[in-house]
Amino acid sequence: MNKPEENELIPEPADKKNIVQSARDFMNGVLSPLKGQDVGQLVENFTAEMTLVAEGLSEDQQKLSQETDRLSAQQTELEQRLLDGFHDADVTADELRKEIADLRSRLEKAEKQLDKREQKAKKGEGLMGILRQATWLVAIACGAWIIVTVINALK
Repeated sequence: MNKPEENELIPEPADKKNIVQSARDFMNGVLSPLKGQDVGQLVENFTAEMTLVAEGLSEDQQKLSQETDRLSAQQTELEQRLLDGFHDADVTADELRKEIADLRSRLEKAEKQLDKREQKAKKGEGLMGILRQATWLVAIACGAWIIVTVINALK
């Protein structure tokens, strides 16, 4: 670059030029590298590109909005299922408590009946033991009588 071009980019003090002239000089300095190209075409290209970017951002925002709606609906559904699960768990827990209480009462009754039977068996065990021993003695005596009868018959 040469010196005169550098001086064009540096605005002169405000007291020498008015504001409009300073702005014009600044724009000329900024646009000087683009000289030879149509400024209107450049603005139109820039506008087209910015429109494309804005449309892309709008589409992205729509997709994000739809995804947010979908996730919100999914979260609501999961919350409802969770609440239903808690309700079912409460009902099931209550039913289980009732069933356990019922089983405990039945177990206590069965234990009482078993205790009564054991007491009866202990009382009857003495009599049953004597009866069993008497049965064996009668069986032995009958067996001896049969053997004696058979021996006498063979003589």
